[in-house]
This record gives sequence, C-alpha cells and structure tokens, in this order.
Amino acid sequence: MIRAVDVHFTYPSGVEALRGLSIEIRDGEFVAIMGENGAGKTTLVKHFNGLLKPTRGDVFVDGHNTKELSVAELSRKVGLVFQNADHQLFCESVENEIAYSLRNFGFDEATISKRVKWALNFLDLLRYRKTSPFMLSGGERKRVVLSSVLAWDPEIVITDEPTMGQDYHQK
Repeated sequence: MIRAVDVHFTYPSGVEALRGLSIEIRDGEFVAIMGENGAGKTTLVKHFNGLLKPTRGDVFVDGHNTKELSVAELSRKVGLVFQNADHQLFCESVENEIAYSLRNFGFDEATISKRVKWALNFLDLLRYRKTSPFMLSGGERKRVVLSSVLAWDPEIVITDEPTMGQDYHQK
C-alpha cells in the first residue's frame, strides 16, 4: 500500500510542485494519476520510490516512511518506468539492460536467464535481444525499460506516460 499524507514538495528553484496532497493506494488497485502538464504527476510518483522526499508531510510504502528508506531499499519493492526511457537506459544490449537490475538485486544467473527470456517474450523484444537499446524506436525503448522493471517482479509498478510512443497494438 502507498499512502501520502499532506505531502508538500518544493524544488530547489522555489517551484512548489505539491501542496498538501494526500492519497491512499491499496494493494491490488490500478490507479491513473491524470492532470495537465506541470500539475505534479511525475513529482508525486517519484516520491513513491524515494527519488524525491517530501519537503513537508509523509509518504509510506507498506507502512514504512520513505524518508527513512534509501532509493535502493524502495526500488526493490517499487519499480518506476520513467516518462523518458533514455533516462533509464545505459547497457549495450537489450538483454543486458533487462539483466542489469536482476544482477544488482542479487538474483542467481539461472533465474536471471529465465526472467530475461520471459521479459523479452512478454513485451515482444526477443528479436532485439543483442541490439543496443539506443538503436530502437522510442516506443521500443520504452518497452525495454518496462521489461527491465517487470523482470524483477516488484510489488508495485509505476509507469509515467506508459503509452507514449506505443502503437495501437502495444498500447
């Protein structure tokens, strides 16, 4: 469960992005956070995995205050797919990109191989496994990032602008 209580966030530039926001998202719920550009949607979801910490107020993930946990601790539980896939990609091949987080989390090589294969098939990326993600289209890069998050099977998956760059079938 994610619970935000009276969350305020001000960027170092002085821009106040969140003002007194409270929300509760229960286990098993699918939630869409919608609003105009600049409304604070991305700022809010970055609080859920600790990339940002509230200026005032609290965010809890499974009862734990995100102010007391590192991004590394939260990322095992909360997978975040950024709006811009290029901000998450850095490996030389699609399969290495998917395997990277699994290795980082300490999965054994047999499990890594199995999960990478599953993710490649699940998001129709098998033909690109040896390809640099930077050689792919924007929509394909977005799917690579999503597959790298889904491969480690986090309890919570957050996608920022998930259908951007996707064709009708992929949406």
